[in-house]
Amino acid sequence: MTNEWVPLALGKDVPAETTRAVIVEDRELVIWRGADGQAHVWTDRCPHRGMRLSLGFVRDNALNCLYHGWSYAGGGACQRIPAHPDLNVPASIRAGVHAAAEAGGMIWSRSGDQEAALPELPDGTPVCSLMIDADHATILAVAAPEIRLTGVQLFSLRHAGADIHIGWHKVQAGKTMLHAVAEGGTAEAALLLLRDLRTKAEGRAAA
Repeated sequence: MTNEWVPLALGKDVPAETTRAVIVEDRELVIWRGADGQAHVWTDRCPHRGMRLSLGFVRDNALNCLYHGWSYAGGGACQRIPAHPDLNVPASIRAGVHAAAEAGGMIWSRSGDQEAALPELPDGTPVCSLMIDADHATILAVAAPEIRLTGVQLFSLRHAGADIHIGWHKVQAGKTMLHAVAEGGTAEAALLLLRDLRTKAEGRAAA
């Protein structure tokens, strides 16, 4: 990821006290949401033994590793090691934290230290996240006649009386994940459009 905000998932797909694994440009990340509703994006590895934190569990506002139960607060600091309950955990033991925010019904993240503005989008109706076996350039080329708005890893289409805002991130070479939110219209119509887009983009990529 770059300093720009990248959409990783729909907010509805990460309810409170759950985790969700995502892959962005071959990098394994975990999104998790505390009981307070705040979404976090971290590197999907426990600093202790490298276990995937996405396999862990959220309790209150901390993410706990499934392997040895090490508990990490929202800022990434390890706050408790069950095998050593009286230990004053060193501040150097930290999860890999990435900047995270929500806008337009999507969870976004970035890796850079510089400030960057989030896209300004209405919340709308979340539709779905959809994997397409094609790169983003192919997807945009197929959608080009309908595109009304473009932005950083974001484009919008007008369909069946709705503005469908689509964020995307590269999963790996030739694979792109779309995250769609509809403003007006119905989620069903938006879903049909996305499936049609996938069929056309994958057909062009395979040609």
